[in-house]
Amino acid sequence: MKKFQSGAALIVVLIFLVVITVIGTIAIRQSLVGLSVATNGQVQQLLSQNSDSAFFSTEDTKNLIQSLSGSGMFGYVSNANDKNKELVFCYRGDQADFFDIARANIMQWESGKAKPTNDLFGIDGYCDASQSSTNWFTSGRRAVMTQVSVKFSTVEELDPFYDRTRATDTKTGQVEETKRVKVFAVSLMPSLSSASSTDINTCLNSHMNEVTVPSDTTKPSISSGTAVKDNPLMSVTECLTSLSVPFTTQVSEYTIAQNFT
Repeated sequence: MKKFQSGAALIVVLIFLVVITVIGTIAIRQSLVGLSVATNGQVQQLLSQNSDSAFFSTEDTKNLIQSLSGSGMFGYVSNANDKNKELVFCYRGDQADFFDIARANIMQWESGKAKPTNDLFGIDGYCDASQSSTNWFTSGRRAVMTQVSVKFSTVEELDPFYDRTRATDTKTGQVEETKRVKVFAVSLMPSLSSASSTDINTCLNSHMNEVTVPSDTTKPSISSGTAVKDNPLMSVTECLTSLSVPFTTQVSEYTIAQNFT
């Protein structure tokens, strides 16, 4: 009888242990899911804040005079022969000046080329995701980097009067033509991705945000087995998506015009 009671007690204890283990496992899994949700929310917040910071600096009146000058982020690529070129630089929150032409690059797809040209000024201006990099993180926690691209695009010029300023005579008034410019801000967190820094850097320094192939250039043929990062027809965002890198892309469009009051 005593042996039977001891055996029954052991079974009951084992059952309780199994139940406690199951409950504990469920609680841990729920905690991990909650942590993942919270982390995802924090990541999205950091990425959005860094992109917003870049746009706030772009629109800051203290930066506009320099931005519209010949060596500024707008003025440098505003000429007719600079259409569809992307002026690229890595936004740094610790810089005294928002934009430095000495740390910027031009990316363009030249006629007859099979891929964009990205090294007109070298490649020092692109963001660098490598762990050895000490200069390219906007976040104080060294988690987020933001690459900014400026482009006077011809993609939408088929729209009638797309860039005209009303009630302005551009001939008799000698007013400079209004221009539409796009600013792309790509914020990413390389540390949360399993992709190598080399592949991430390839997305940042070898792909355009808005791919514009010259009309007199035949688009390169891409085989089915070609990786996205090696496909020049893919945009920066498509490349980063293929690598599962946490990122956000924000695009602001501005019309630059002279107005007289």
